[in-house]
Amino acid sequence: MGQCVWKGCMLLDMATVMKRFVTLFVLAVFLTISAAPQSRRPPLSKDEVHDMLSSHQPSSEIAATIQKYGINFPPTDAVLEEFRASGADQSVLAALQRAWHPEIPKPLSATQIRMLVTAETPNENIVRLMAERGIDFQPTAAFLNEIRSDGAQDALIDALQRASPRPFSKQELMQLLGTSLDENGLAQQVRERGIDFDPVAANLQALRNAGAHTPLLEAVRTARREKPFAARAPAVAAVPPVVAEGKSVNLVCGPGDSDVPVFAVPDNLGNIATNLHCGEQVVFLGNVPAPPGVDKIRYGDGKVGYIADAYIGSTLAGIGADIKPPTAIYKPDPDYTPQAARKGIEGTIQFSVVVDTAGNIADIQEKSAPLGDGLDQSAIDTVKKWKFNPATRNGVPVPVRVTVEVSFRMSKGPK
Repeated sequence: MGQCVWKGCMLLDMATVMKRFVTLFVLAVFLTISAAPQSRRPPLSKDEVHDMLSSHQPSSEIAATIQKYGINFPPTDAVLEEFRASGADQSVLAALQRAWHPEIPKPLSATQIRMLVTAETPNENIVRLMAERGIDFQPTAAFLNEIRSDGAQDALIDALQRASPRPFSKQELMQLLGTSLDENGLAQQVRERGIDFDPVAANLQALRNAGAHTPLLEAVRTARREKPFAARAPAVAAVPPVVAEGKSVNLVCGPGDSDVPVFAVPDNLGNIATNLHCGEQVVFLGNVPAPPGVDKIRYGDGKVGYIADAYIGSTLAGIGADIKPPTAIYKPDPDYTPQAARKGIEGTIQFSVVVDTAGNIADIQEKSAPLGDGLDQSAIDTVKKWKFNPATRNGVPVPVRVTVEVSFRMSKGPK
């Protein structure tokens, strides 16, 4: 059996498992609530826009209402044609197009990261969440020491040491201006996090139209400029090592475990369906979105349940004395993007990849800080095409996770 998905193979007694599930559930709710701004008034629905059109209000008033509250539906060509048929003129149609903004997830706070660590969420999951959402604070040495004592591992500490607060985009600020957030507090956050857009008169006017007042406008005008945050997400599994969905695995228990609790639903501790024997074979059906660290399985005569992913064994081999590592047989170089070439951006991107038994890349996760301007995606797209002679154990191909690098150098091209 390979490694466990959670810390080592340290597994818990029933009371600790139940406590962990409670913490994970509370954390999942906290993250979900914090991810979306709380509006004073919900955005307009399609029916509400139709009602305004049928009431024969002046188009200028309808457009102003749409601009003030936003809309909760995408203004596709078909939707715009529907409103045009209902009497919308060009000013209303233009307001609809400007009013639709996909939700921008909030960056992680220091408190949220500590909660994730305390809940014993796999550190790889926390790093992944940071890559997708960014953070809103500058990690200090004291903070890093605190979360290390809470159980943070080197991969998370390294990611936090490389991280910096996610700068505000103009769109994010405009969305936040439609919430109950204190504007003075938002101005202070702007001074701490910076912005990723040019505070020219047109952008300041757009913020003023969205409700910004002098303190926030002055903070934006004097804020430091940062590169735009680029959200990144691994192509496949969130937590290495990878267990393929639909694959049979044996439940792994630690010395203190007599059995494995199976829950009927992932977030209800009062609904234990059964207890399975350590070592019993189940079918892994995948991770659930929330709470983190929970897997869906099929067991017995086709029953479905949920368990802590500490009990799932890994099918990945580790590079060791008995493993012959994979060797690359096809490694095309990625291309410089035009914008990166114009700016002369150089650097090295490090990836953690799974090479499967056919020698293909089965999973790719970026480990290093992003270079930006399209270079990261260019490298990812190219590494996915690489081919290897697979790793072997006693001559038999086995999947392994290894680290690879791609370097961009203006003088020599990418490597």
